[in-house]
Amino acid sequence: MPVADRSTSAGGEFEQILAEIFRKVGWRVRLHPSAGDMKADLIIEADEKKYVVELKSSSEGRRDRLVPLLSQAILQARAYTQRLPQPMIPLAVVAAPRIAASVADHIKQFAARYAPDVGVGIVDSEGFSSFSGSGLQELGLDSSRRVARHLASPQRLPDLFSDLNQWMLKILLGQRLPESLISVPRKQIRNASQLAETANVSVMSASRFVNQLASQGFLDENKEQLQIVRPDELLELWIAANRQAAKEIPARWNLKRGQHQLDSALREYNAPPDSNLKAKRRQPSGDIIKDAPRCCLALFAAADALGLGFVRGVPPHIYLERLTLGSLSRLGLVVDHSSGSADVYLRIPVHGESVFRASVVRENVRVSDALQVFLDVSVHPARGREQADEIRRRVLKPLFENHR
Repeated sequence: MPVADRSTSAGGEFEQILAEIFRKVGWRVRLHPSAGDMKADLIIEADEKKYVVELKSSSEGRRDRLVPLLSQAILQARAYTQRLPQPMIPLAVVAAPRIAASVADHIKQFAARYAPDVGVGIVDSEGFSSFSGSGLQELGLDSSRRVARHLASPQRLPDLFSDLNQWMLKILLGQRLPESLISVPRKQIRNASQLAETANVSVMSASRFVNQLASQGFLDENKEQLQIVRPDELLELWIAANRQAAKEIPARWNLKRGQHQLDSALREYNAPPDSNLKAKRRQPSGDIIKDAPRCCLALFAAADALGLGFVRGVPPHIYLERLTLGSLSRLGLVVDHSSGSADVYLRIPVHGESVFRASVVRENVRVSDALQVFLDVSVHPARGREQADEIRRRVLKPLFENHR
């Protein structure tokens, strides 16, 4: 499908389920391959056969919802295969939280009648999967089966993508990114003990994380240092895990002071404290605050500050470690839940250590790192995927070199 249409494709949960099903039977899986201005959801390979997969999902497993989606997936899978120099088989897959066996049978009959050259798959969140057509059964996929329950939801993602795990991931990936775009310790990391020391976490936490990466095939264990492989797929899973990783709160300025007000407020907020107060800071009232919540630019405003801005007209976002009256006062903001448009959106992160430890300073303003911006904008409805693609093209390219 065209790149601009990615928002209509299935969510990360069903992509993960589908990828796991194929890997279980020994197939090779590649997420979101490009062909010109088009992207497929997956390419899967088994023996000498290659399949282009288009996946469509519905919130309901009704026949009248899934058949039109299947038709769209068939057309897009066929169109993608026509762009490729080598022959591939189109595979159209539909997914929903629950799909009855009778509905699955009807879908397969529809496809056999109108698209016999296209493989068909049906997947739901309760563990049901069914595949037919184009030699799929011959390659190790049963025509209809129940998969393990844990494949039906991304419950392992919070473990792999916990707060400190995300920080360690940024350290491993950040070695290949410019220092101006991500703040991580720069050194070769050969094992979990060195990673623990570098990340300032326990050896047990680092060992568990390294084992998780290795067991899921994201770590090249033959290298002298820890090296991430399959970064495409890892980033997609990371995006899916972070979909609900922050609470957004609308806010407005107490007193508007011009277009540079946001940068000025953040510079003052993060300014070094008075030397006589050491690590303490004062509110405008004169009261002393200890350990002020950390704060930095986020999302599209951060992309602009990093010189990567691509989307205009989106209200600015700020990451604020926790919401306090003191932090709001010092920023010059007040929470506003009215129906009017907000001046600023405050994001309270679930994964604060990963967000703030890797942030950078640009012109005395603390800014989310480029990886964090990529993760955040990827799921934003306001042209977020386009901004993410721009960051990927301009910044993240080194992550994918020699790792195809």
